[in-house]
Amino acid sequence: MIFKGAARALLAVMAALPLAACGASSAQTGDSAGMRTQPGEGSLEAPRLLTCSNRNGDIGDESNLLASIGPDDLVVGPLVLPGLLAWGTANPEEYGSDNRFKVGAVVRKGGKVTLSIPKEFHESAGMLYAEVARRAADPAGADHSVTFVACDAHDTVFVGGFHVLAPTCVPFDIAVPGKPVVRKEISFFHGKC
Repeated sequence: MIFKGAARALLAVMAALPLAACGASSAQTGDSAGMRTQPGEGSLEAPRLLTCSNRNGDIGDESNLLASIGPDDLVVGPLVLPGLLAWGTANPEEYGSDNRFKVGAVVRKGGKVTLSIPKEFHESAGMLYAEVARRAADPAGADHSVTFVACDAHDTVFVGGFHVLAPTCVPFDIAVPGKPVVRKEISFFHGKC
């Protein structure tokens, strides 16, 4: 699993960051795609865009983020969600509260990937990686599709997580440019899906 050395320190830093507010706002970065005023938007065709310059939080040295990938890490193309595959049998309180669960998305240097929740799950699951989404009162008001674009020089962490009415299973569509969309069903404290 990614919980070794520098990666363990990274996850400790991310856990200390509140989901409600951290990093520069999209208005401060000038990124119009991140400034969407309507919460809960997003599809594979029109996702929220988070880049190296408009992401939330600064975690310091990112040179050793993916030193160790393990079987509990969700890995699709350049995207790594550390430990997410173990959440099915985990205790929800270890990852958050009030149905808001923290997990940083790590994208390999120069990588681009879109993570989307199908429309029929928008009432029960949303993403909290953009500042405006973090203020959502419920999963329907969170983001449902986010494109992560890593820095060119290093692997990149996007601080955030999910607002999920757990326990439940949620399918995610993961799109990497030039490759077929991959669907992964993730258990949020619901056992096996």
